[in-house]
Amino acid sequence: KLAYSALVTGVDYSVGRVVARLEELGLRENTLIVFTADQGWNAGHHGVWGKGNGTIPYNLYEESLRVPLIWNHPGRIAPGHVAHPLVSSYDYFPTILEYLGASAPPDPRRVGRSYAEFLRGRSPRWRDRLYFEYGYVRGLRTRNLKYIERAEGWPTELFDLEADPGET
Repeated sequence: KLAYSALVTGVDYSVGRVVARLEELGLRENTLIVFTADQGWNAGHHGVWGKGNGTIPYNLYEESLRVPLIWNHPGRIAPGHVAHPLVSSYDYFPTILEYLGASAPPDPRRVGRSYAEFLRGRSPRWRDRLYFEYGYVRGLRTRNLKYIERAEGWPTELFDLEADPGET
Protein backbone atom coordinates (compact mmCIF):
# COMPACT_ATOMS: atom_id res chain seq x y z
CA LYS A 1 0.00 0.00 0.00
CA LEU A 2 2.79 2.38 0.89
CA ALA A 3 4.69 1.66 -2.35
CA TYR A 4 1.54 2.22 -4.44
CA SER A 5 0.80 5.51 -2.69
CA ALA A 6 4.40 6.64 -3.16
CA LEU A 7 4.26 5.76 -6.84
CA VAL A 8 1.04 7.73 -7.40
CA THR A 9 2.48 10.69 -5.49
CA GLY A 10 5.66 10.57 -7.58
CA VAL A 11 3.73 10.46 -10.86
CA ASP A 12 1.51 13.37 -9.78
CA TYR A 13 4.56 15.44 -8.82
CA SER A 14 6.38 14.66 -12.07
CA VAL A 15 3.39 15.41 -14.31
CA GLY A 16 3.01 18.71 -12.42
CA ARG A 17 6.65 19.57 -13.17
CA VAL A 18 6.18 18.86 -16.89
CA VAL A 19 3.05 21.01 -17.05
CA ALA A 20 4.74 23.85 -15.13
CA ARG A 21 7.71 23.78 -17.51
CA LEU A 22 5.44 23.83 -20.57
CA GLU A 23 3.70 26.89 -19.09
CA GLU A 24 7.07 28.60 -18.40
CA LEU A 25 8.06 28.05 -22.04
CA GLY A 26 4.70 29.30 -23.33
CA LEU A 27 3.98 25.93 -24.93
CA ARG A 28 1.10 24.68 -22.78
CA GLU A 29 -1.71 25.91 -25.03
CA ASN A 30 -0.23 24.04 -28.00
CA THR A 31 0.60 20.81 -26.18
CA LEU A 32 -1.55 17.71 -26.04
CA ILE A 33 -1.01 15.69 -22.87
CA VAL A 34 -2.26 12.12 -22.72
CA PHE A 35 -1.99 10.22 -19.46
CA THR A 36 -2.56 6.49 -19.53
CA ALA A 37 -1.13 3.19 -18.34
CA ASP A 38 -0.76 -0.36 -19.54
CA GLN A 39 -3.26 -1.97 -17.17
CA GLY A 40 -5.81 -1.46 -14.46
CA TRP A 41 -5.08 -2.08 -10.79
CA ASN A 42 -6.97 -3.39 -7.78
CA ALA A 43 -5.91 -1.20 -4.86
CA GLY A 44 -7.61 -3.30 -2.23
CA HIS A 45 -10.74 -3.76 -4.36
CA HIS A 46 -12.14 -7.28 -4.00
CA GLY A 47 -9.42 -7.87 -1.38
CA VAL A 48 -6.76 -7.74 -4.11
CA TRP A 49 -3.61 -5.66 -4.46
CA GLY A 50 -2.54 -6.10 -8.05
CA LYS A 51 -3.80 -6.56 -11.56
CA GLY A 52 -5.72 -9.39 -13.22
CA ASN A 53 -3.13 -11.96 -12.24
CA GLY A 54 -3.38 -10.90 -8.59
CA THR A 55 -5.78 -13.78 -7.94
CA ILE A 56 -6.07 -17.47 -8.73
CA PRO A 57 -7.92 -17.89 -10.95
CA TYR A 58 -7.05 -14.70 -12.81
CA ASN A 59 -9.70 -12.00 -12.55
CA LEU A 60 -11.22 -9.57 -15.02
CA TYR A 61 -12.72 -7.19 -12.49
CA GLU A 62 -13.38 -3.68 -13.76
CA GLU A 63 -10.49 -2.41 -11.65
CA SER A 64 -8.17 -4.82 -13.47
CA LEU A 65 -9.47 -3.83 -16.89
CA ARG A 66 -10.04 -0.11 -16.66
CA VAL A 67 -6.97 1.82 -17.66
CA PRO A 68 -6.54 5.48 -16.71
CA LEU A 69 -6.93 7.60 -19.84
CA ILE A 70 -6.84 11.38 -19.60
CA TRP A 71 -6.55 13.63 -22.66
CA ASN A 72 -5.77 17.29 -22.00
CA HIS A 73 -5.41 19.98 -24.65
CA PRO A 74 -6.33 23.50 -23.50
CA GLY A 75 -8.89 25.17 -25.74
CA ARG A 76 -9.43 22.00 -27.78
CA ILE A 77 -10.67 19.36 -25.37
CA ALA A 78 -13.32 20.62 -22.96
CA PRO A 79 -12.12 20.37 -19.35
CA GLY A 80 -14.04 18.06 -17.10
CA HIS A 81 -15.67 16.29 -20.03
CA VAL A 82 -16.04 12.60 -19.30
CA ALA A 83 -17.05 10.28 -22.10
CA HIS A 84 -17.68 6.63 -21.37
CA PRO A 85 -17.47 4.84 -24.69
CA LEU A 86 -16.28 1.24 -24.64
CA VAL A 87 -12.77 1.83 -25.94
CA SER A 88 -9.90 -0.59 -26.21
CA SER A 89 -6.15 -0.07 -26.10
CA TYR A 90 -6.26 -0.97 -29.78
CA ASP A 91 -8.16 2.28 -30.36
CA TYR A 92 -5.37 4.52 -29.04
CA PHE A 93 -3.16 4.42 -32.16
CA PRO A 94 -5.83 5.45 -34.69
CA THR A 95 -7.17 8.04 -32.24
CA ILE A 96 -3.88 9.84 -31.64
CA LEU A 97 -3.20 9.89 -35.37
CA GLU A 98 -6.63 11.26 -36.28
CA TYR A 99 -6.57 13.80 -33.45
CA LEU A 100 -3.21 15.12 -34.70
CA GLY A 101 -4.40 15.18 -38.32
CA ALA A 102 -2.26 12.28 -39.48
CA SER A 103 -3.21 8.90 -40.84
CA ALA A 104 -1.70 5.47 -40.99
CA PRO A 105 -1.58 3.37 -44.12
CA PRO A 106 -4.60 1.04 -44.33
CA ASP A 107 -3.96 -2.28 -42.68
CA PRO A 108 -6.68 -4.96 -42.66
CA ARG A 109 -5.12 -6.47 -39.52
CA ARG A 110 -5.58 -3.26 -37.50
CA VAL A 111 -8.58 -3.69 -35.24
CA GLY A 112 -8.53 -0.33 -33.48
CA ARG A 113 -10.88 2.53 -34.26
CA SER A 114 -10.49 6.25 -33.59
CA TYR A 115 -12.54 7.80 -30.81
CA ALA A 116 -11.28 11.33 -31.58
CA GLU A 117 -14.85 12.54 -32.10
CA PHE A 118 -15.54 11.97 -28.41
CA LEU A 119 -12.56 14.22 -27.61
CA ARG A 120 -14.17 16.91 -29.75
CA GLY A 121 -17.35 16.69 -27.69
CA ARG A 122 -19.34 14.75 -30.26
CA SER A 123 -21.11 11.41 -29.85
CA PRO A 124 -20.47 9.27 -32.92
CA ARG A 125 -21.98 5.84 -33.45
CA TRP A 126 -19.85 3.50 -31.42
CA ARG A 127 -19.50 -0.17 -30.56
CA ASP A 128 -21.68 -1.68 -27.90
CA ARG A 129 -19.33 -4.46 -26.78
CA LEU A 130 -15.68 -5.27 -26.16
CA TYR A 131 -13.86 -8.58 -26.19
CA PHE A 132 -10.78 -9.10 -24.07
CA GLU A 133 -8.45 -11.77 -22.81
CA TYR A 134 -5.74 -12.24 -20.25
CA GLY A 135 -3.85 -15.50 -20.01
CA TYR A 136 -6.45 -18.27 -19.88
CA VAL A 137 -9.39 -15.89 -19.31
CA ARG A 138 -11.68 -14.50 -22.03
CA GLY A 139 -14.36 -11.88 -21.58
CA LEU A 140 -17.16 -10.04 -23.31
CA ARG A 141 -18.29 -6.66 -21.94
CA THR A 142 -21.37 -4.68 -22.92
CA ARG A 143 -22.65 -1.51 -21.29
CA ASN A 144 -24.28 -3.45 -18.46
CA LEU A 145 -23.14 -7.08 -18.70
CA LYS A 146 -19.83 -8.86 -18.40
CA TYR A 147 -19.32 -12.52 -19.25
CA ILE A 148 -16.06 -14.21 -18.21
CA GLU A 149 -14.96 -17.65 -19.34
CA ARG A 150 -11.81 -19.38 -18.20
CA ALA A 151 -9.99 -22.50 -19.32
CA GLU A 152 -11.44 -25.81 -18.19
CA GLY A 153 -11.38 -26.29 -14.46
CA TRP A 154 -11.94 -22.64 -13.58
CA PRO A 155 -15.28 -20.88 -12.98
CA THR A 156 -17.30 -18.95 -15.54
CA GLU A 157 -18.89 -15.69 -14.37
CA LEU A 158 -21.67 -13.39 -15.52
CA PHE A 159 -22.11 -9.95 -13.92
CA ASP A 160 -25.05 -7.58 -14.32
CA LEU A 161 -23.13 -4.34 -13.87
CA GLU A 162 -26.28 -2.27 -13.32
CA ALA A 163 -27.59 -4.46 -10.51
CA ASP A 164 -24.11 -5.30 -9.18
CA PRO A 165 -21.58 -2.60 -10.20
CA GLY A 166 -19.09 -3.91 -7.63
CA GLU A 167 -19.02 -7.37 -9.21
CA THR A 168 -19.75 -9.13 -5.94
